[in-house]
Amino acid sequence: MEVRQIDDAFLRSFFSIPQGEEGEAELAEIRGKLIRKQFRHGQDICTIDGEADGMFFLESGTAVVLDREGQQINIMHPGQYFGEYAVLSGQRRLSTVRSHGTTVVFQLSAEDMMEILRRHPNVYSELMKRVYAQVTRKHKELISLTRLQRGILQYPGNQTPMTPRRVILQYGALALLFILSIFFIPSGTAAPVFLLPLALMIVYVLISRQTLESLLVAGLYAALLIWRSGAFTGYTDALLETIAAPDNVFTVFVMALLGAFVALVEASGAVTAFKKYVDRKVSTARGARFAILGILAITAIDDCLNLICASGGTNSAADEQRVPCEDRALLLSFLPTVLCSFLPISLWAIFVIGSISPNAGGAAFRMFLSSIPFNFYSIVVLLAMVLFCFDRLPRTLSLRRAKRRVAEGGELWPAGSERFLLRDDGEVWGRLFNLLLPMLVLGVSSLTMRSLFQMRFAVDSACGLVAALIFMFLLYCAQGLMSPEQFGQHLIRGIQSMALPIILYLLTMCFATLLSSQSLEVYFGDAVVFLQRYAPFLPAALFLICLLLAMAFGSCWAMYAIAFPVAIRVAVAVGMKMPLFIGAVCAAGIAGEYCCVFTSLHNTVGEAIGCNPAAVRSVRLPYAVLFALLSLLLYLAAGFLLR
Repeated sequence: MEVRQIDDAFLRSFFSIPQGEEGEAELAEIRGKLIRKQFRHGQDICTIDGEADGMFFLESGTAVVLDREGQQINIMHPGQYFGEYAVLSGQRRLSTVRSHGTTVVFQLSAEDMMEILRRHPNVYSELMKRVYAQVTRKHKELISLTRLQRGILQYPGNQTPMTPRRVILQYGALALLFILSIFFIPSGTAAPVFLLPLALMIVYVLISRQTLESLLVAGLYAALLIWRSGAFTGYTDALLETIAAPDNVFTVFVMALLGAFVALVEASGAVTAFKKYVDRKVSTARGARFAILGILAITAIDDCLNLICASGGTNSAADEQRVPCEDRALLLSFLPTVLCSFLPISLWAIFVIGSISPNAGGAAFRMFLSSIPFNFYSIVVLLAMVLFCFDRLPRTLSLRRAKRRVAEGGELWPAGSERFLLRDDGEVWGRLFNLLLPMLVLGVSSLTMRSLFQMRFAVDSACGLVAALIFMFLLYCAQGLMSPEQFGQHLIRGIQSMALPIILYLLTMCFATLLSSQSLEVYFGDAVVFLQRYAPFLPAALFLICLLLAMAFGSCWAMYAIAFPVAIRVAVAVGMKMPLFIGAVCAAGIAGEYCCVFTSLHNTVGEAIGCNPAAVRSVRLPYAVLFALLSLLLYLAAGFLLR
């Protein structure tokens, strides 16, 4: 790390002081206002909840930043500064900064600092940008994890290069399968060859733990069975047709804009805004649990965004109220996606609606809304988590042990959590309205803009997102949080963050199209007569099969694009309620992810709250399986009651 002294060059750069005679006078005045202070080892430079009496520049030595529990959350080196946010916001200190060894700092009093900023609005604007642009290492890691989690299966073994032997075995087996299929499966056969690519994808994802590669391999295999020597050309054409389909264009456009929306909210600092309110209002362990639930519900537009907001906003309050990490892990493992499944303009819902559209056309949005009451898994989970917040849900062995450990004065976190405990949160707090106002504009615009234009009720999330992004540009730039150029950079970064989910969506839609062209319709028609006799069992069977598929894929997104076309056809063929079947597929995808042992979910939650991911998994799995069994029984009952 480069060590910078608090010299004239530093001050000139920090306060944007120009060259020239006036600049020299300004520099001399600021230098005269700096008060040099020296602190011995273990002495506090400023204390948590202390008065905001100024900001500090670290000249020499090292200082550590401590939270309310006395845990180290950051470390400061020469050339860094701290305390400016408390002065700018008028709040008390958010952390304690303690000298580690002998430390020399320069203090600029709050009065002098505000006087300088009043004379130089550009300096104030730049300082506010710095304050709100700070996204710490821990926060960056969490954002990175959550973006990778967006429908993409992650597995630790995939992070290491493949050995030559494994390359030969894995891809050699694929080549052998492709060659044997060419020779032994007749071209144009009426046999159910669509089962082969589907089986290949399931087996390959279990072996490789790579969702995208599995879809690509299975898609190429399906193309080989259809076009033989023209497999690559045919697959390319199928991809191009998938990309050009109007429903897919709309879905991709909305997913990209939603990624930009989330990135801009993160960049504004608003994801940390809940912390101030929670720290002030929460005074019990039950209150901390309900705070997690409330923040997740408010920010349910995206399961990554609400996880970041809820964990960052409640960690310190939950620590203070002695809430075990396992309790937080249970809520944060289940609720983000579940709450998003009830909001039709969330990223999760947009993907689902896009998957339904090819078979439902313009009725996809209405069909999704009508399926929400039949998403039994999400309903069961939400009710169970509310009971848990009231401490009325029976606890598993791991939760009872955690409660006993904390009650006996032990740590809040389980063994093996040490490397996840560093919360480098610093003093960055955003403003809550920078999150809530854009979300309000998004919701209102989605419901009204297209309706007013067409003079009939119509929901258009694309119009809503465009309006919200324009509003965010004006809101953030007017506050000096970012320049127009920085706004554009964050917008592009957010769109880039959606590249993997968009590719996944297009590959799954293409794969579903290829399966439909391989005698699927013929065999589906023959199966309807058989299915009619067992119609009451179909919702439960569909839920179970889709759950197992989602568990195999490690992702609900890949399963949805394949299962929805079948579910809709089955519902029409047997004359049962289509929303029931769509709700069963939606529920199965969420349940399958939660019952899967190799998703990145437990790693993401562990990073968010400072908990061993293995403990997160052990807390989630028993409840996930139990909720899936309850949902299965509900679908079985619904099949008989809603014939």
